[in-house]
Amino acid sequence: MKRKLNWESIVRSKVFWAVVAEALILLIAVIVRPDFLKIEYNEVTGMLYGVPIDILNRSAEIIIIAMGMTLVIALGGTDLSVGALVAVSGALALKFLRWDVLIYNTPGNYTVMPFYLVILVPLVACTLMGAFNGLLISRLKLQPIIATLILMVAGRGIAQIATNGKQFTTMYTPYQFIAQGHVLWLPLPIIIAAVVLISIALFTRKTSFGMFVESVGVNPNASRVSGLKSNRIIMIAYMLTGFLSGIAGLIYSSRISSCDSNNAGVNNEMDAILAVVIGGTSMSGGKFSLAGTVVGALIMRTIITLVYFFGIVSEAILAFEAVIIAVVIVLQSEPVRKAMAKRGHKKVTGGVVRA
Repeated sequence: MKRKLNWESIVRSKVFWAVVAEALILLIAVIVRPDFLKIEYNEVTGMLYGVPIDILNRSAEIIIIAMGMTLVIALGGTDLSVGALVAVSGALALKFLRWDVLIYNTPGNYTVMPFYLVILVPLVACTLMGAFNGLLISRLKLQPIIATLILMVAGRGIAQIATNGKQFTTMYTPYQFIAQGHVLWLPLPIIIAAVVLISIALFTRKTSFGMFVESVGVNPNASRVSGLKSNRIIMIAYMLTGFLSGIAGLIYSSRISSCDSNNAGVNNEMDAILAVVIGGTSMSGGKFSLAGTVVGALIMRTIITLVYFFGIVSEAILAFEAVIIAVVIVLQSEPVRKAMAKRGHKKVTGGVVRA
């Protein structure tokens, strides 16, 4: 049986170029440091170690946030408040862990409030804040960039109020386990990110929700006329984004065993948007790719890791990262993809492979 290899459609795919970019970055990394992709097992800790594991682990928060950002961008919107919600989540969690901080200043291996409230309250609060964003956009018809800018500014203030402007610290083992523990030889954040990815993929691809999101993103007016409840779809997407930001906030605060309302989630909104765009989802809305978003997030973290190997000072990391990201986005641009598709089509005469 023979089938045609549609080289032109493959090359025109933005996800394809994102994967190529990540492969090239890894190739450069291996040339610079041959053991870059080496993974080892530590019998004492029972965990896998290595740069690839570290990249996956440190990418977990952005991958989780970017899952929600993918949906709101597919709707033709955006969410600038996700970084602030990360700060709110961590602040509320530490508040419930260390409600007695004014009495006992030294952190210990305990929690003041029940542990289920430490996890549940931040997630519910962030989901409600996502609902607030969705309400402003779906009902009051505010532009997403304006609507989410409100919580982007106010969110950190809420986090500061929750902790009385203090930075709480905890040594509570179950809470530290969220980011510092491991399951199946892997750091727990990787497992959490994988569960989130699979859950969102099933929700969007095994139900009609993903198709509804793409429909509203392409033409919201036509979708409304055809009977789709676009307002409800927008609300769900923003609530889900808030919920996922809450999960990322719990991981971040667990990673540092503290709440840092000034620095928690800083630039997370930009990182998430970049991951989505690099992964092939258009800012104008429509079709989206969750797998592409994951690749985009990994590209960004791989760049940062590689920059450290070059010994570049931390102040220059953002500039170096911006240059590489600009190259990736140019490779994904329509003129470049069309040119590569035409060139590849000329070389692959007949384009036939054996199945």
